[in-house]
Amino acid sequence: MIKILEHPLVHFDQRPVGTTIDTLVIHSIYALGSTDELAPEACIDLLDHHKVAAHYLLDRSGHIWRLVDEQNRAWHAGVSKMPFGDDSRESVNAFSIGVELVATETSGFTKIQYKHLATLTMDILARHPIKAILGHDHIAPGRKTDPGPNFDWTHYRQELKNLGIVLDQIRFSV
Repeated sequence: MIKILEHPLVHFDQRPVGTTIDTLVIHSIYALGSTDELAPEACIDLLDHHKVAAHYLLDRSGHIWRLVDEQNRAWHAGVSKMPFGDDSRESVNAFSIGVELVATETSGFTKIQYKHLATLTMDILARHPIKAILGHDHIAPGRKTDPGPNFDWTHYRQELKNLGIVLDQIRFSV
């Protein structure tokens, strides 16, 4: 069981009726210009200021903050499209869960973030038939660059495997 801190944001609406949540989108965020650009509270304030929100935020210490309930459509992906030839659905917010990782463009991500992201992913997989795990840059190329080149997809997949998660039915676009 994972401990989740609550910090609700209001930047969401209802998912379309009958929507299956089948995609996980990984983002990264930092509060450029704040006194502590990597502070989770500063990052949450930045999301709130821009009237957007992911479902979860993972800080550099691995703490997980729930910002929006999974049953709601969080406003995290914006104009977006699935990157697969056989799946080019648009408006990815409707059928996805968004996770923000606190990191700068150059800092990379901490080992504990990968470990807790994998644990959170396993928890989400227990509730939803996730068939794709993508970065924001995969669903909004040319518009978004996060989580960026410092996100180690191989390490993340290995953390998932370490938890016993079978990845055969999950698509990654890297």
